[in-house]
Amino acid sequence: MCLYYIFQNFVNHPLVEAVYIVICLIVFILALIKLPVRAKMLTSFLFTSGVMIHFFYGNRTFELLDGITQNLALLSIILLAPLISIPLKQERIIERLVNNLKYVIDDYKRTYKSVFLLVFILSPILNMGSLRIVHSFIYDLKIPNRLLSKAYYNGFTPAILWSPFYASVGIVLVTADLSFQSYLPIGLSFATIQVLLAWMLFKGFSANVNSSKIKINGAFWLFVLYVFIILLLLVGLELLTGWSMLLLVSILCLSVPLIYQLIRFNSQEFLSEIKAYSRQVKSFSSMEVALFLSAGLFGSALLHTPIDDLLRNAILWSSEKSLVILFLFIILFVTVLAMVGIHQIVSVPIVLTVLLSLDLQMSMMSAAFMCIFTWMLSASISPLNALNIIISSCVRTNGIRVAYQWNGLYFITITSVAMIYVYVINVIY
Repeated sequence: MCLYYIFQNFVNHPLVEAVYIVICLIVFILALIKLPVRAKMLTSFLFTSGVMIHFFYGNRTFELLDGITQNLALLSIILLAPLISIPLKQERIIERLVNNLKYVIDDYKRTYKSVFLLVFILSPILNMGSLRIVHSFIYDLKIPNRLLSKAYYNGFTPAILWSPFYASVGIVLVTADLSFQSYLPIGLSFATIQVLLAWMLFKGFSANVNSSKIKINGAFWLFVLYVFIILLLLVGLELLTGWSMLLLVSILCLSVPLIYQLIRFNSQEFLSEIKAYSRQVKSFSSMEVALFLSAGLFGSALLHTPIDDLLRNAILWSSEKSLVILFLFIILFVTVLAMVGIHQIVSVPIVLTVLLSLDLQMSMMSAAFMCIFTWMLSASISPLNALNIIISSCVRTNGIRVAYQWNGLYFITITSVAMIYVYVINVIY
């Protein structure tokens, strides 16, 4: 399916598009069969509702599945992204990074800084896999749960605002028709502010604890160099080819490990990594596949319904008050939907589509940043979202307590600063 997605980007023909839709439908059914009951009910509801809405508004045959391919570009990245870590695994870079934690476990501040840095540098290209990888190494080190949750949230959330490997950035930039290199300074700048705020808040949290400085070894700089080269390649290729960033990321996820293998030529270890990747995709990706495909179909269908007019009127009203009121409304709307299980992959594209269709006194960059920030915030604080579920399960504590009681001050602080940041973007752009 991912390979066909890449192929159809270069072949514009109605037959290719029809086969594309059929492949997505078959893959959705195969993924749906493997899901547990609750997940099966959710994705079946999204898919069936989408088809019924399309039918009610006069669509027939393939038009009933309009939107099922909408999120496949992002799904391809999520499925293919683990491949880009193969060179890091074969060179034992990730293992060397994580093993350093064993030597700082008795130092409160150094433990936080070490876990934070690990997640921070792994997350831009490994997505939520970074949390799983780090926790698999440190789960038995008896790190305080509250400290661990802070390190995970503080280290992970900045990447959601700028990395092209995330649905938040990919979907918003494609919907708004913005290039990655034009948005990157905005996302990276706020991510930097976010990191500084996190460290300041943690200093207040641990003000009475003495600590020595954290030592950064060669593996850290090798990983930073690797991420920098990947980003440089992506930006350079986007400028040279004009292809979408989502397509380039998918191509790079496939080509980087292949090129590395040609240089390194360790076929036995490479095949072992490919087999492990294949097992992982077959075992743990059914939910992502079913959700992304059904959500695209459902979101596309919703644009035919009165919800579009209701949302349009609400956005117009809030934008007439102020940019902050509009931002707060978007956060509230998306977060409430996330709280009842409606994923941002459904709600955010609808909000952004309405924003772009109205003649608001707001720049395109401001709209994009508001939607991406809202995606990050709602994913962090909703107990039904994967990010909150993963972190709360890692620290073995209720998701509401982890997000609101332990990390509430962090989210309130970055949201307050984001309100000011939107005004700055609006003035500059």
